Amino acid sequence: MNHLSRLQRCWIVLDYDFLLPLLAKLPFSWGRKIAGWRGRFYGYLRRDWRQFSFQDGDLYLRTQQTMSQILHQADTSSITQAVLQRYQMQSIEEWEAACISGGCDISKWPVCYEGVGNVLALLKDNPRIVFLIAHYGSSILGTVLLQRLGVPVLGMSSNVVDSPSVHPSISRFYRKKYASMARYLNGGQILDRENNTAKFVRFLQHGGVVVIPSDLPPTSPKSALFRSFFGKNRGFAPGAAKLARITNVPLMAFLCEFRDDVYHLRFSVPGEDPYLFIEQTIQSRPSVWWAADILPLLPVE
Repeated sequence: MNHLSRLQRCWIVLDYDFLLPLLAKLPFSWGRKIAGWRGRFYGYLRRDWRQFSFQDGDLYLRTQQTMSQILHQADTSSITQAVLQRYQMQSIEEWEAACISGGCDISKWPVCYEGVGNVLALLKDNPRIVFLIAHYGSSILGTVLLQRLGVPVLGMSSNVVDSPSVHPSISRFYRKKYASMARYLNGGQILDRENNTAKFVRFLQHGGVVVIPSDLPPTSPKSALFRSFFGKNRGFAPGAAKLARITNVPLMAFLCEFRDDVYHLRFSVPGEDPYLFIEQTIQSRPSVWWAADILPLLPVE
């Protein structure tokens, strides 16, 4: 964090300690709209908290590379707009997190559940599922909307926000988000993946659903789970598949996105390849995949 100027540190405090909580107090339509403007502005600046925290100067370029690959027939202007929309989506996702942390009544937000009947039928027979999710659309909101399933939800996070390189205001924002989500999780919680494998296994043994991000690179290529993903066999962190196998529970996926003024929480079909489900969803709207910069980092087989 010492590489940040005094002005940059002051702006982060204003942004995460004051601006986002203020936007969460506005009416839904205005809060979401201004959060989008915030993200678009940051897109022009190529500003991302991971970028300046970890001095990742290639994050914008990797995002551009991913959009070019997925939208391979698009012109340069369309690619640029897709990259800007990625920053816009990340800002909206942070605003949604601020709304959850600020105690907004999200039960009044318009939501459509797609494929939930299949999920409820599975849970009735055996109340245990491992869900894959991606850093796409409204992933945080989607996780808390699993409250409707009526079983405890254990979500996986990371302690990366506790790194000394991350500004304390950002760390506090994310930790408050994780803590605030717990009240929607039917007795579950958000737990760091580091050193907590045994807790995830014990949780599933008692019944509930676990939510694990799918779009993460493995710690090493040797440990990777290779799946066909955007034209190549790419290596992912294997934790979710391993957990499902150890506990003998279904591995499924869900994603949440805002379309036509409604949040759509959509589940994969039982037996469907969850990675294919995620790929096809991203393919339909790659600009809202706010972890698109990760694609070039996945090892290729």
